[in-house]
Amino acid sequence: MSTDEHTTVRSYLSSDLPELVTLWHAGKREAFPYVAVQQQYTLEDDTVHFREVIAKECEVWLAEIGGHIVGLLALKSDLIDQLFVHVDAQRQGIGTVLLERAKQLSPSGLRAYTFQKNQAARAFFEHHGFRVVSTGKSPPPESEPDLEYAWLP
Repeated sequence: MSTDEHTTVRSYLSSDLPELVTLWHAGKREAFPYVAVQQQYTLEDDTVHFREVIAKECEVWLAEIGGHIVGLLALKSDLIDQLFVHVDAQRQGIGTVLLERAKQLSPSGLRAYTFQKNQAARAFFEHHGFRVVSTGKSPPPESEPDLEYAWLP
C-alpha cells in the first residue's frame, strides 16, 4: 500500500463496521502485545464496543486507498480517542493525513493518550508537535502506565 492522490479521507458509515473493526481489532492486537486485556478481546467484543461506544460518542473519519480502509480517526471534542493505521500502510503519511483532519476539526488544540510503552505512537505525536502534559495510568481494565499529550497551534 502506498499513499498518493488515491488516498481519501471520509466520514464513517455504519456499513463500514465489519471492515473497519477487522482492521482496528488486528491493529490493537499487534500494537499492544503487552496489554493482556487487549489480547483477550474478540472481534465480536471490539465490534460491539466500536458500534455502541466509539461510533456513538466520537466523530469518526476513515482513510481509504483503492476503496479499502487503511486508517481510522475517532475524535471526541478535542480528544483523539482512536488513531490507527493498518500495519501495511504505516509510515506512509496516512496517520499524518488523519491528524491534519483532527487539527482542522479542533483548531484550538488536541489531546491524546497513549501507553508509555507505545514507542511508535509517542514518536508520531512528538514528531507532530504534541508534548507530554501528564503521566498516569489508563482506566481499568487496562490499567497501563500512559501519557497524555497535547497539541496547541
